[in-house]
Amino acid sequence: MDTSRKKHIYHLFLILSLVFCLILLIRVAVITLFPDSSSINTTFYSSPDIADHVERGTIFDRNGVILAAEVPYYTCAVMIEAIESKEKAAEILSPILFMTKTEILKQMQNRTTYAVIKHRLSKEEINFLQQKINANLLPGIVIEKRYGRVYPQKFHSAQLIGFANRDNIGLEGLEYSFNDLLYPLPEADTDITVGKDLYLTIDLRIQFFADRQMELIAEKHDPDSASAIVMDADTGEILAWSSYPWYDLNSYPDSTSEQRLNRPAVAMFEPGSVFKVFSLASILEIGEADAEKRFICDGSYSFTMPNGNTAIINCLNAHGDVGPREILKYSCNGAIAHLALQTNPEKFYKSILDYGFSSTFNMTIPGEASGILFPPDKWSGRSIPTIAFGQEIGVTALQMTTAATVFSNDGILLQPDIIAKIVNTDGSLYYEFKRTEIRRVLQEENANKVLQMMISATEPGGTAIYARAPDITTAAKTGTAQILDPDTFTYSADHVLASCISLFPAEDPEYIIYIAVNNPKSGQFYGSSVAAPSIGAITSDLVSAGLVSSGKTTYFIIPGENAELIQHPEIKESDQ
Repeated sequence: MDTSRKKHIYHLFLILSLVFCLILLIRVAVITLFPDSSSINTTFYSSPDIADHVERGTIFDRNGVILAAEVPYYTCAVMIEAIESKEKAAEILSPILFMTKTEILKQMQNRTTYAVIKHRLSKEEINFLQQKINANLLPGIVIEKRYGRVYPQKFHSAQLIGFANRDNIGLEGLEYSFNDLLYPLPEADTDITVGKDLYLTIDLRIQFFADRQMELIAEKHDPDSASAIVMDADTGEILAWSSYPWYDLNSYPDSTSEQRLNRPAVAMFEPGSVFKVFSLASILEIGEADAEKRFICDGSYSFTMPNGNTAIINCLNAHGDVGPREILKYSCNGAIAHLALQTNPEKFYKSILDYGFSSTFNMTIPGEASGILFPPDKWSGRSIPTIAFGQEIGVTALQMTTAATVFSNDGILLQPDIIAKIVNTDGSLYYEFKRTEIRRVLQEENANKVLQMMISATEPGGTAIYARAPDITTAAKTGTAQILDPDTFTYSADHVLASCISLFPAEDPEYIIYIAVNNPKSGQFYGSSVAAPSIGAITSDLVSAGLVSSGKTTYFIIPGENAELIQHPEIKESDQ
């Protein structure tokens, strides 16, 4: 490279350097001389003010009764570096907090700077601690204000609501699934951020009626567990959701996984003879079976399977001359099996799926189970009649209750919902429930026909007679399903699921109630004597509370609180 070119590059570099230095000097001068000048187009980053507290939204029932709310509380903490010794601090705090020295030391174990000793101090504990702190008698001891969840209704709908931990994070139930709406991220330029409020479709009055019956069932029959759902028959809104055993949401750390199990949506079981209302409706809808031909039940029904073997279906009693109406009244296994065998398996399978079995309703309930129903190519030679009376199929209480909406809505399946509305902090609506139709399952004629047939089960001689309340015409069906032993793969003789479903008033149903009781071990164990009387009691409670708007006087009065003990002489429980 020649000397002149080198000089040219050098001069260019020198000029560029001087220009850059000049621009930098001008920039510094502008900032120094005109710090507040609005005429200079400069942008500076400043950290926004973030809300220092997020208030978790409140959960209400449909009538505005508080189910979950945020409240302030106070804790006692220790700044470990400021105390003389952990032993000394424990000795000082023990009589004030009503804790043993060992308990306090355990809270400080493996802590070097800070430890919370006790949450939710009483007023007396706060006052006494504050006096000692003000007098400089408790160095290193502090009282901290925090915010946490309180559940005024304790165990009512506990598994459905769920709970939030001490950090206000939802861990189970609706507290978990709606955590982002109830407890949003802190907003900028505000002192406090408030979450949205949740209004459930639950009616606490009706919830109390259901829970009271769960408690009575537990006392009288000692079951392993039980579930109950009360649904608005016209909208699909869930009005009561009960799962036993339950627990106090305010003491969730003391609960067991068994108590926290949200059975109505999570627990699967074989429904037994209650399922006959759905299988009979499907058989009538498909229209391949000769339902007009009477069936003579002598206590058992045998048929030849495709492999040439003979299968036998047993009834608890001989029901005599049986038609579709008597199938539901007496719960005849043989008759429903006979009709099912005349029905195309693929069509039968599809019809059952249409009710919502073997699927979920996407209700934002954590762990909602889809149930189990294998396709026909997995069926044995006796599967179709067995499924027809409620075995070889796994369902949930939510599915059973929802499927019954086809009988109260002229054959149309409704979407169930547990959320009535979600409200923004300014009172505007974020979400509001709207009645939603999923699909047509049955023709109106068949849906209404089966509904009327179900009334026979609550008449004298029917298995569901105790599901009926005075002055209310009720359509119902009971079930007593033997439970499959997972070890032997045989049905247990003494472990059953007792259940009952009802729709009332039958002329124009307003409510659907479903109760399932797992393994009642005391007293009678049939669905007619365990679940049906509780449905009758809830129905009576709804009438007494003025929550049933229609109905007509009936000719048969059910016994009151002794209904389970006073057996009508004509009742023949034949639910297998």
